[in-house]
Amino acid sequence: MNIKNKYKIEDKIKKLQKKFLAFDQEKLRFPLILTLIVLLDVMVISVYFFQKEISKEIVVQSVVYPDNSQLREKLAEMTNGYPIENMIPLISRQDEEVAAFLISIAKKESNWGKRSPKLNGKDCYNYWGYRGIRDKMGTGGHTCFDNPRDAVQTVSKRIKKLINQDINTPSKMIVWKCGYSCAAHSDYSVNKWISDVDYYFGKINGS
Repeated sequence: MNIKNKYKIEDKIKKLQKKFLAFDQEKLRFPLILTLIVLLDVMVISVYFFQKEISKEIVVQSVVYPDNSQLREKLAEMTNGYPIENMIPLISRQDEEVAAFLISIAKKESNWGKRSPKLNGKDCYNYWGYRGIRDKMGTGGHTCFDNPRDAVQTVSKRIKKLINQDINTPSKMIVWKCGYSCAAHSDYSVNKWISDVDYYFGKINGS
């Protein structure tokens, strides 16, 4: 490349640079402002719909877990002075049949929390003799729940599943004690379990 052509190219580059620098900045201002306005609108709309969905979720939860004040008062009076009394606000929000099994089984298995599994000297909130395998296990090979809510939710879920399998009376619910065979248990202990559970189940469920 000769010197003359080189200078011509450099001159063209300088002219292009001047044109670019001289570009009217005002032409960019309007599109930028418009873009910002659109982005802000999108953010406001997104927040609105997010809050609306949260409100819907809260309403749904209140329908699924109604506050049955009559049942709550009945169970609170029945369990007054026992450890399970602290769980009554949670238990009374369950279906009445589920609540009846929660109370009647807990009475038989732990005397409503007075005889319950411990872990490092602390209450496992397991008043039903529940034996689901977890990282934390209490005395006697029983599940150690994190807190009362965890306990009620886990055990009630299991009871609901059994009810859906037509295990809906104390005599059928003997699977809670025996599993699906009572061969390892005496007839007396089986009949006593059914009788004791049935007594409190009937008081609550009105059967």
